[in-house]
Amino acid sequence: MNILIGLVPALFWGILPLWLRKVTGGTYQSQLVGTTGGVLLVALTMEVLCRFPVTPKAFIIFFLSGFFWSFGQAGQYFSYESLGVSLTMPLSTALQVVGNGFIGGILFAEWKGSPRLIFLGVVALFVILVGVILTNKRGQDSSEGTFKNYMILVLSTCGYWLYSALPLLADQSSKVIGFLPQAFGMFLSSILISARERSEILSKETLKNLSSGVIFAIAAFTYLVAMSRLGMVNAFVLSQLNVVVSTVAAILVLQETDKRYIPRILLGLVLIIAGAALMIMK
Repeated sequence: MNILIGLVPALFWGILPLWLRKVTGGTYQSQLVGTTGGVLLVALTMEVLCRFPVTPKAFIIFFLSGFFWSFGQAGQYFSYESLGVSLTMPLSTALQVVGNGFIGGILFAEWKGSPRLIFLGVVALFVILVGVILTNKRGQDSSEGTFKNYMILVLSTCGYWLYSALPLLADQSSKVIGFLPQAFGMFLSSILISARERSEILSKETLKNLSSGVIFAIAAFTYLVAMSRLGMVNAFVLSQLNVVVSTVAAILVLQETDKRYIPRILLGLVLIIAGAALMIMK
């Protein structure tokens, strides 16, 4: 059951890029503000229904977690347009898997045990990384993928690392209690990021992207549940199987990939799944 819970974020985070590109649209600012607004509405509703107890220390930690998340998500939304979904998702996944794997596994000692277990954890990360590299081929002109665009994606990924790592510092065994303060942090940060384009904050596209927030909220809440039950590394690796969903969707629906490269991409996806399985079963 815990594994199934851990796969829910992968499904919903995987369909989110397709939803953004084909249904809601808008600039990355309107997508970001709309998404965080939708997350906040869901979090407020759940707080009214469940009344999660949270200490002041935990509130601040989860708030900062959400605050830094928006920087990672803004970079990813920007990259959907500048690099394409099928290029952004594998690169983003590689950076997140390696970073969060070592943060949770080594700094937070989730790989505690024999050297063999640590070795298997590193091997699993390597297999996932190779799979991501293989999927990183669209077969189309990538001239728009300038150094600046790549650096925006790389640097913004630091926000994702802090989003996953900070909740481990909270003095709460269940991470779901931090969903509302995390949502507050996401929303405030998204407003600050979009402040230069004030017209985007209350645009029609922003309102449409509230639905994107509902999709993200389902993934974010179940990710917190999975983190409580499986630990940061296992929950995160399972969630990053979203690259399988998003890459296949980009191939079939967005048609971002030349058919010549589909076998290579499928091999990469198989390796990603194998690495994730090794990470969980080690």
